[in-house]
Amino acid sequence: MNAKQSDTSDAIVAQKPVVDYDLIDPTKTHRVAQFKHEFPLTSCRVDPKGRFVVAGAQDLDIQVWDLSTKAKRTLKGHTSWVRSFDFSSDGNTLYSACWGGEIKVWNMTDTEPKPTMTIPAHKGSARWVRVSPDQTKLATCGNDLLVKVWNIKDGKLLQTFKGHERHVYAVDFHPDGQHLVSQDLMGFIKIWDMKTGKEARGIDATVMTGYDKKFAADMGGARDLQFSPDGSELASAGITNVVNSFAGVQDPIIMLFDWKTGKEKAQLKPEKTFQGIAWGVRYHPDGFLIGAGANRSGKGELWFYKPGEKEFFHTLKLSSAARGLDLLADGRHLVVPHSDGSVYTYRMTAEAKKTKT
Repeated sequence: MNAKQSDTSDAIVAQKPVVDYDLIDPTKTHRVAQFKHEFPLTSCRVDPKGRFVVAGAQDLDIQVWDLSTKAKRTLKGHTSWVRSFDFSSDGNTLYSACWGGEIKVWNMTDTEPKPTMTIPAHKGSARWVRVSPDQTKLATCGNDLLVKVWNIKDGKLLQTFKGHERHVYAVDFHPDGQHLVSQDLMGFIKIWDMKTGKEARGIDATVMTGYDKKFAADMGGARDLQFSPDGSELASAGITNVVNSFAGVQDPIIMLFDWKTGKEKAQLKPEKTFQGIAWGVRYHPDGFLIGAGANRSGKGELWFYKPGEKEFFHTLKLSSAARGLDLLADGRHLVVPHSDGSVYTYRMTAEAKKTKT
């Protein structure tokens, strides 16, 4: 049974990380705040300190909301939709990637942030950007079939990895800092050894693609990619069973892979009545997994999964399509960008009881 959504729009106050995860109950997840924009959103990210959330939209700008005051700022400078973000570990520097091929760097401590550096990263879309665990490098990927690594201080190119035959949708550093993982349109996952500059091995995730006969086009690739905190597992969110992708006739899927062996551990799917895309996946520090998806109907869902189980143990239905998700540092809240132009914040604890006065 789904938890009841709250219609409240209270601001979220940044909190210290939760120590007692017994307080977390995903089955009690409910909406507690709304941050509005005029255009459908494409992505979001929360800074590591839990102070603000940034979101890309179907315009050229980046929206920034203070989670405590709900004050809104707009960052201008990109030439196309922004699809991916990452932060420095202190949250003071933002890195953004747009479909115009550029990576921009922003100093978030400025009152009105302007790009402090622009990297012409890829020919065609720059689909993803990630900061290395040691905070010295950036990894990017794009429609030029390349994965690239950059010096984070001056934006100079350090390495280029070639081998993908189709658009590269996502890239991330393994927590060991010595390997990169990337996934392309056809679902192929490649593991890159940063010491040798060569492909170390591959993982077969080709179930995450399909051929749309109506539009005569391949559809697939990772919409989100994340390692478990200890690096032992890789999660990828996307689509499978493609019939008519442009109409949303396809199934969302989240795949889990064992990092050491490269073998598939699970294929996670919602109920058969939900057709669309899995846009987001996150590991919660307490060990469970959270996914977010968009239904072809225009609505969405959040999915919660415990390791070793075959199905999601809880589903929360959403009033509009989810375009990703991220977790706050306090472990209690998650943020979701929606197609209705809003970032909603959800709390994974029971609603506080109102006392009569």
